[in-house]
Amino acid sequence: MSRFSVLYLLIFSFIPFRNYGQSGDSKALLDSRKSVHIGTTTTIKSELTGLPLVEPHVSAHPYNNNHLLVAAMVVTDINNPYQSCRLSSFVSLDGGTIWKETVHDMWGYDPWTAILSNGETVMSWLGTPQSFKHQFPLQIFNSADGGITWEKDFQTIIGDGHGHDGTKVVAQGNEFYCTTVRFNNAMGADVVLLRKEGSGSFEEVAKIDGKGKRLNFCEPVILTDGTVVVPASDFQKKIWVQLYNHTTGNLSDPYNFSLQPGGAKGYMRLVADVNPNSNFKDRVYFVRALGAGSNYSGIWMNFSADGGKVWSKDKRVDLFEHSVGSKAMVPSAAVNKNGVIGISWVDSQNESNQKGIDVYFTVSLDGGLSFQRPVRVTEQSTDPKTKGNGDVANKFPGGGHYLGITTKVDGSFQLVWSDSRSGIFELQTCNITVE
Repeated sequence: MSRFSVLYLLIFSFIPFRNYGQSGDSKALLDSRKSVHIGTTTTIKSELTGLPLVEPHVSAHPYNNNHLLVAAMVVTDINNPYQSCRLSSFVSLDGGTIWKETVHDMWGYDPWTAILSNGETVMSWLGTPQSFKHQFPLQIFNSADGGITWEKDFQTIIGDGHGHDGTKVVAQGNEFYCTTVRFNNAMGADVVLLRKEGSGSFEEVAKIDGKGKRLNFCEPVILTDGTVVVPASDFQKKIWVQLYNHTTGNLSDPYNFSLQPGGAKGYMRLVADVNPNSNFKDRVYFVRALGAGSNYSGIWMNFSADGGKVWSKDKRVDLFEHSVGSKAMVPSAAVNKNGVIGISWVDSQNESNQKGIDVYFTVSLDGGLSFQRPVRVTEQSTDPKTKGNGDVANKFPGGGHYLGITTKVDGSFQLVWSDSRSGIFELQTCNITVE
């Protein structure tokens, strides 16, 4: 997250926010079944010992159930976290038990990864080599073997004005698509869509013009016919998508669907069901945590059953049984091969004083109409405010502005998050199966 978005969030964190409670028809329907089974948690150790690791993203190889790739930020100065993060990536070839780290001499923010079925891999990053320079070009790293080794050369996209904020990469078939926010000379920000075929380079194919406003964004999704659903939002005001036609190169008019976009409690997330045999093929889900400042309003979702044109109403999906107040933040979402959508997030539901945080997970088996009770993933609550974390606990209270989730070939979900069970933010991962 760049210094521009940091200032933006600080400004908006003091704006009063309407509290949307769990009442009336604002809640999703409750599925009383218990289909979720939590696996064993494994710590992903870094050779950069004694430094907090935050903001992980995880990708799974489309055909290899044991091949996982994680990228994360390593904070090298706990008193100055926004100006001291470097990039590390980790690969597991045994399903998430043993990990091999690559330490990259890149300094900045927002790692994201994606893997094609042939092993072609992209990792995106905002920042500069050798040191942090307050510059935010988009850096694209390439690997031909799923992140085991990385090519020496990388693509640098400078952009206009003052660089970029945020990177999101998705992959399908032989294509990668990336969305990013690009600042213009008037300090507004546009949402930019970039495309890369196989081992080629990314090229800009579409832009959502902010018209002087500072737009926000989340990852695009690629539908089964190649249509790309591109999200954008006017921060805390409205959210919409536009459809990119990969054949004509045209971007549709906006399809607006909510006045509750979120963004102050972690990145918004967009995912799609692209299993051609699913009952919910090409259903698109938009997930976010609502709230701002000291207000927390839970995890909310909309879905579109027609590829992004018509959307459901806002529905709250963190259907806890008790009445402890929400501290929900940094949600993640993914859809498995069976059409099950899984949503994870960080919350403080397990302790009455709500100082300790945990990771929670819920699923919908019917395309987002109903959700099961949230299941606690972490076996112990952890307080991020430790000596070892320093100011990192204030800048990344949930372990990052986003956390990692993906689905594997067997239909299971792989979660990656950062918590402070050792007294310092470390990466944790576990596998979750759904009956």
